[in-house]
Amino acid sequence: MAQNEKFLYRQGDRILCFHGPMIYEAKILDKDNQHPKSGNSGPHYLIHYKGWKNTWDEWVAEDRVLPINEANLRQQKQIEESMTKKNKPSTKKIVQDSSADKGKKRKRDLSLDKDDLIKKPKIVIYIPEQLRMQLVQDWESINKSQMLVPLPRKPTVIDIINNYKSWKHEKNKDSDGIAEEVSKGVCFYFNKCLGTRLLYQSERNQYKEIRSKFENLENAQIYGAEHLLRLFVIFPKLMSNTNIGEETLNALKEHLSDLLNHISECQKDYIVEDYQKTQ
Repeated sequence: MAQNEKFLYRQGDRILCFHGPMIYEAKILDKDNQHPKSGNSGPHYLIHYKGWKNTWDEWVAEDRVLPINEANLRQQKQIEESMTKKNKPSTKKIVQDSSADKGKKRKRDLSLDKDDLIKKPKIVIYIPEQLRMQLVQDWESINKSQMLVPLPRKPTVIDIINNYKSWKHEKNKDSDGIAEEVSKGVCFYFNKCLGTRLLYQSERNQYKEIRSKFENLENAQIYGAEHLLRLFVIFPKLMSNTNIGEETLNALKEHLSDLLNHISECQKDYIVEDYQKTQ
């Protein structure tokens, strides 16, 4: 390890770290003067997120790391509240009329006890590293640089979903029709969650203006991949609040991962390069 860089943190330090737009507690396992994969120079840390599997350990630049103090814990809470509003998700299932649950009516249990929570399978959706970095850049552009995603976007969320479905059909990967149902569920939740869970505070005026301008369009016909990625951050929490069978849950996670991989492969076409300054 080179010694010409000054590190703000030491191996073994407990810190806070940006992961996507969210902030999580983590521990520093190692440090280096450059990213071991990308080769980017400057202080980098190998961090382990508290309570996460080791497979999520990653090297991060120093600007993603924060000391644990009252101000940063308050910022962590504010971000969480801005991404996860008090409004609870609809009682509709994420995948409506799926092959496993078709025709069955299930109600979400609103009075869970400790045993119920323990029995629920842990839900993890892997977001490719380059998309996680996009989420971080998205957060910084909006909350630090006071910029906005230009709207309306093209391609829209609907365009991306349609491209994904075409890709699945071309590869004969949707013989059971689940990709179609997952796509409907993603659009459903995006339309429902955007205004209450997926916007930062500085985006709310833009949201009101764009909704008044395009009253006859759904959110998924106006917004694009930048906001769609934020939905995947809260999907685990959304799914944990539904009574989806484990078999259906596994199929859902598989298709959501496929969708994320599709977005990752087409990132240059889907993600806008330049955000616009707020007025």
